[in-house]
Amino acid sequence: MVVFLGFLIHRIVVALHGAETIWNSADTELSMAQSVVCSHIVNGSPFGVDSVFEEGMRLYYYSTVSSALQLGDDSLMHIWFNGADTVQKLACDMSQDVCLTTIVPNLLKPGEWSVDLVAGRKLLATRQFIVEPNER
Repeated sequence: MVVFLGFLIHRIVVALHGAETIWNSADTELSMAQSVVCSHIVNGSPFGVDSVFEEGMRLYYYSTVSSALQLGDDSLMHIWFNGADTVQKLACDMSQDVCLTTIVPNLLKPGEWSVDLVAGRKLLATRQFIVEPNER
């Protein structure tokens, strides 16, 4: 009887909230590092988060790192790539579990980009985005 009631409650929760929502929240809770590419930082938070940007913009890579993550002696870095070419490597200056780096507009060329958050040789997070030519 207890097993049946447990199954029934599970089915009701899934029907009301959707299985996808439950899985998404589980993924979020287990993530030790999250990051976004954005066009602005407003009051210490990312703003203008997107995956397509125009050439000639200043972009930011904003990463949050859980204090539960055991880094040891490894330092955190953001590595910016244009295709397979490394454009810049910047050490993270941690402030309240946040790492923030930027790329200046003159380095931002059209193409497929990615930014990695690494600790030593371990990849913690990565974001891909596209820079399109400025139409002006």
